Amino acid sequence: MFKTKALGSLKSIFPPIHQPLPLNKHESQKLLNALTASFRAQLDKEHGWAYGTTTTQAASAATYLPSAPVASSPKDVLARPTDRHLRAILNNPLFSSPDDTAVPTLSPVAAADDHNAVFHRAVSKGLMTVQRAHGFLLRVREDIQKSTTLSMRTGMGASGAGLLTLQWLRASGMERDLSFLRDRGFTKVLLQFMVAESLDGLAWTWLERLTKGEGPALIGNIPASACLLDSIVAAKAHAVELDDAYASILQGEAIFKQNAAPPLNLFLAWRSLAWQTTGESWRHTNPSAGLFSAFIGLRKLMDKPMLLETAHLKLYDPTNPSAERAIQFLTADNIRKKSQSAKTIKPLRRSEGLDVMPHFTKKITSLGLDTVQYLTKAGEFQMAQRILEVLRQDIIMDTDPAFAV
Repeated sequence: MFKTKALGSLKSIFPPIHQPLPLNKHESQKLLNALTASFRAQLDKEHGWAYGTTTTQAASAATYLPSAPVASSPKDVLARPTDRHLRAILNNPLFSSPDDTAVPTLSPVAAADDHNAVFHRAVSKGLMTVQRAHGFLLRVREDIQKSTTLSMRTGMGASGAGLLTLQWLRASGMERDLSFLRDRGFTKVLLQFMVAESLDGLAWTWLERLTKGEGPALIGNIPASACLLDSIVAAKAHAVELDDAYASILQGEAIFKQNAAPPLNLFLAWRSLAWQTTGESWRHTNPSAGLFSAFIGLRKLMDKPMLLETAHLKLYDPTNPSAERAIQFLTADNIRKKSQSAKTIKPLRRSEGLDVMPHFTKKITSLGLDTVQYLTKAGEFQMAQRILEVLRQDIIMDTDPAFAV
């Protein structure tokens, strides 16, 4: 029987009765892999993946899946921007129900600790504030200090507390307007966790935004960008080696220069790092000569003499140490008068566990004792005795009775 022309034309209108067969398991997995690779590549592009990964690496298994094993090294955790972005979505505390008993954890250490669970419940009930988040981070850090972990940074990195706090800041909108930076104490401890968890890259975007006029302009009477850079460098300086701290302040200077921000914003971070290099030198290894020299060079950009810090740093120069500037500083009449006025500040009681000396006196005393030690090793005993006498009579005798001999 022959087909009529009318029936043949209808064939193109109606869909075929038999639809294509469903994909088999292999074909489904192949399609899923292709979609996953495309999705991750797009997110990498949007979130600035700049580590030079190949196409093969980009299409590797997603580390943000809940079933993915925990990386053996802290540097492997959340290495890609896409992983950080998607993990933030999957573990956002605002998605937790107030009655949830099972709280997603970021590591075995966090699972063993109930602080993260308390944080989740507080956020889900709308009770979390910057002050409470600050207390949460301090409590986690305190427990790590009391634990048997060999390294504070390793323990803080495994806790996941920094990422949890960042998720809350972003979900609450405070990360959008950077309003949380007004609490300097909170920012300082948050940066410590961020550095330990390799999340400090986000802090550099905050610094760039501040230099472009976003967020608070001042914190007290200090530029917000200066406060944030100080917190970043201080967090880096908790390590035994100071090279990362030197590199960070140099990176901050580059950001300020690129965005036409005053180089004076380096002042807080530079002065703090100078103290870590000198007064807290017993905590750190000897600095790298190149980074140390570049760090010293920043002083000329800030239009501040900072004679005390410069003289002290010269004693610790890894290539050409010298006591000449320290001697000039300690024997200058105006400095001795300034130290005398500093001694009129009412000293704090030792029973309160606080520093007895005013800050200036503490720094100048550290410089003096380091100078005496340097001169003694160099065999210049007469000058060492003179500096010790200046310290005893004109600088610290009336401040700390232990030096009155």
